[in-house]
Amino acid sequence: MRRAAPIPVTVIGGFLGAGKTTFLNRLLATATARYAVLVNDFGEINVDAALIERHDGTTLSLSNGCVCCSIGSGFLETLGRLLDGGEGFERIIIEASGVGDPWRIAEIALVEPDLRLDGVIVLADATRITELIHDRRVGDTVRGQFAKCDVVLLSKSDLADEAALQAARSAIRTVRPDVPIDVLSRDTRPDLLLIARSRRSRFRAEGAEQNPLDHEQNFRRWTYRRDGVFDRTRLAAAIEALPPQLLRLKGACRVSGEVAPLVFQMVSSDWSLLPATGEDLDPASIALVGIGTPDLPSDADLEAILDGALARSFVS
Repeated sequence: MRRAAPIPVTVIGGFLGAGKTTFLNRLLATATARYAVLVNDFGEINVDAALIERHDGTTLSLSNGCVCCSIGSGFLETLGRLLDGGEGFERIIIEASGVGDPWRIAEIALVEPDLRLDGVIVLADATRITELIHDRRVGDTVRGQFAKCDVVLLSKSDLADEAALQAARSAIRTVRPDVPIDVLSRDTRPDLLLIARSRRSRFRAEGAEQNPLDHEQNFRRWTYRRDGVFDRTRLAAAIEALPPQLLRLKGACRVSGEVAPLVFQMVSSDWSLLPATGEDLDPASIALVGIGTPDLPSDADLEAILDGALARSFVS
């Protein structure tokens, strides 16, 4: 049965480490509408603990009435369950994979009668996008994300001076001369409704695909799990030894000397360890997920590097 009015859909894209999850968290923290949120890889969402009301492994019930679901190869099935659930959402937000084409997801909203595409937003790391656009390994993927987006938001602007911001704008406009580009600062309060009203998508569907997420076949995933803790000094040395083909690495870990688990984030050669605020984490384990180019070294080689960072009491 058709709905009285289609549900507006916004797709958020951007390459690995662009800040999509941070942007999404800020949207949810200040949300006044009731959202349904679909995230391509649940492992890459870090919804703040204060927002979580209930969690069954694939769905988060959020305290503001929103829900957040993970999606993978069953994207259409997940979307169908959402539409058939009768929850009365005012808007659907879809976070695309960091290596995906957000437009391929957005096309679904153009051909599904119960949905209305409001726009495609792509985040771009102001400190790295100029380099990424011209990178021979990932440049095609990065440029493709801008091809049919409706607005680009420059993230991490607090880490870039005006010259870097201008260089980022110029690089993006070599791909899309007409695309609006806005700066997303740490103090910006995201207003999705305003973005949607002023940037409603002007592109048309060219044939929605049954599996809009199979683009990840062009990249390789790697998972590192260990019982134990890292030594901070040895971890720093291990990160320096990781190959450049490893584009992204993130997850939860324990570090010797720290009482609580930490969230590890690495994009390119930049990495950080921050207090965990969301998921229930095993107090004595390491679980990291990486993504790299097809020529990423073998799992055994990568594991050997990080095994070298384990505290000696956990090295067999």
